[in-house]
Amino acid sequence: MESILITGGSGFLGGALIVRAISKHWKVFATYHKHPPQFDDVNWLPLDLSDFSSIQQIFQYSNPDVVIHTAALTHVDWCEAHQCETKLVNVLGTEILAKLCQEHNTRLIYVSTDLVFDGEKGNYSEEDKTNPVSYYGWSKLEGEKLVQINCENHVIARSALMYGRPALRGTSFSEWLRTTWAMGKITPLFYDQYRTPIEVNNLADALLELASNSFVGTIHLGGSQKIDRVTFGNILARILGVSADLICKVSMKEASNVALRPQDVSLNISKAQTLLRTQFLNCEEGLQKAYET
Repeated sequence: MESILITGGSGFLGGALIVRAISKHWKVFATYHKHPPQFDDVNWLPLDLSDFSSIQQIFQYSNPDVVIHTAALTHVDWCEAHQCETKLVNVLGTEILAKLCQEHNTRLIYVSTDLVFDGEKGNYSEEDKTNPVSYYGWSKLEGEKLVQINCENHVIARSALMYGRPALRGTSFSEWLRTTWAMGKITPLFYDQYRTPIEVNNLADALLELASNSFVGTIHLGGSQKIDRVTFGNILARILGVSADLICKVSMKEASNVALRPQDVSLNISKAQTLLRTQFLNCEEGLQKAYET
């Protein structure tokens, strides 16, 4: 049985990866920051990515065949306001992990983001120029560079916006909508921002497939549909039986965020569709899978 270390196991994506990895008969080690989820068949390990000795101890204890590195500081506005902490975790922590993977001949799957792009063109391929407009995006791009430099057997998996239900913990864009609507509150959604959202279990399946194959390099993982947030919200509202009157259409220009947001970071997933057996869902399919079952 091959072993896998999932950093950020207590997070939204991490939880989905754990459940899917167990079903595929991996021996699973997973990290948490403060409180481990109550879930059996997992070797839970505490990890502070700002404490480099902690990273080494975790690695030596688990001795994994594969690492899927999902742990990061991800709140875009928080990262903008706390750049030193963000660099320590997202950049330097990733560098240490990449070096350990190289030292132990371990395959590394580094989960990056569509926010490494500036959003000026959309439909970004893996070869397109990166130009993040937020500190969070910069930190993830620096992590990419350090993975490339320090670990030969690596995959940089740039993920689009995730949605769906949490397997263990965490939340998502669709869950925020669902819980806000359940309270009868109106949600302001951008009609002029575009992504290629991916259902979290769909993403987990693709990442675990990459963990098992020999591909090395950068790959884009997203849904098969470019969509704005209003249209996404309308699909979810219909599936949940919620009135679309709870959606308020707004422009990105009206937002007052600390960090800049790119307008169109839709990903071209042609490489993933060719390379992987995983079928990438559109938003209708993904939301039905998540919320109708």
